[in-house]
Amino acid sequence: MPQQFFSFESELQNTTTEPSSSHCSSVQERLVTYGSEALDSSEHLGVILGSQRDANALLQHFGSLAILAQASVEQLLPFISRSKAIRLVSSLRMGAVTLREERQSIAIDSPEIVAELCTEMRFLDRELLRVVLDSQ
Repeated sequence: MPQQFFSFESELQNTTTEPSSSHCSSVQERLVTYGSEALDSSEHLGVILGSQRDANALLQHFGSLAILAQASVEQLLPFISRSKAIRLVSSLRMGAVTLREERQSIAIDSPEIVAELCTEMRFLDRELLRVVLDSQ
């Protein structure tokens, strides 16, 4: 596996800045070849939107992926088309659902784990009460 990592590093060093559409294509190729860990958040966002320029503009405006994840379709419309906004909101929501499902299998045996399990609540747009029952 380290051999692939070094190959990846040298490939990155030899790349040049390309127009948005071919950049997205090379990003997609890296995703397929090296897996999702080879992309940063901006590049994942660019793949979802089909435009790295749109991804960069959204991240610059909202400041972070965490704040962008709270945006509604209407809040995204000044920057991207309605169909892209719907796709993005849906994709970010699926990420939150996946995280919640993954966390359901964790043994809750310390206050730190309880706090960690509630971190995604910062992405909610309304108050939510969570109850943790001690079954011991």
